Amino acid sequence: MRRKLLLSVLLCGIISVCLSGCVQKKEYPGSDKIEALRDNAASYDSARYFITNVESGVLEQVFTFMYDEDGSQIYLCEGVDSDGDYYAEYSNGREVFRTEKGIGSVIPSSDETFAVYTRKDPHPYSTGQLFFYVNAYIFSAEEGTDSEGNTLYFYNYDTEKINKALGNTLTEFATSYAFDGDGNFVYFRQHNASDVTEADGRMYNVGYTYEITVEEINNITEIENPVVISGNSGE
Repeated sequence: MRRKLLLSVLLCGIISVCLSGCVQKKEYPGSDKIEALRDNAASYDSARYFITNVESGVLEQVFTFMYDEDGSQIYLCEGVDSDGDYYAEYSNGREVFRTEKGIGSVIPSSDETFAVYTRKDPHPYSTGQLFFYVNAYIFSAEEGTDSEGNTLYFYNYDTEKINKALGNTLTEFATSYAFDGDGNFVYFRQHNASDVTEADGRMYNVGYTYEITVEEINNITEIENPVVISGNSGE
């Protein structure tokens, strides 16, 4: 689940970069609030994001970040994979540590998955891209309320345009943002579904819905490394 979830979440950032162009902006319910939320998130000094599978109720991933005095970004991404095993990736801004299937290691800089981040070049999870919004590709929008009385803004996206731009097979792509009575952000949800062809040639429609909440904004001053090194690893 780790790789699948990362791809699903990072699709937000990829689409934002690929599809945002010089297109006349349309006004939709809540668009000003959402754009402000994304702008504010891009300037957070620290925060903790929680990513939950809505169907199962499982908290699948937690991403925590902050910046060092020199502008290096310290982060911890942890969660559970499809087998229920704990994984974690930690960076102190210079090194990357990872635990998978109970094995902890230092990732060498020569590894293709190695990456460190700074305030000028931050991890994509910490820039507001998790809260997907591309005005030009919204197909329809509406305002409503949830069971807690929060104001909801729903957006359905044009999957034909997205598929044409990125070569995907999306059949559904929708998001919703919740704000409380004081206008404070409560949660974000994204639902997407795709046609998947298995090895036997059969096609299935696979859907996934996740929820993102954020806490401790600008209040994190330390992130501990949970990775215990096993055996010889690193450069």
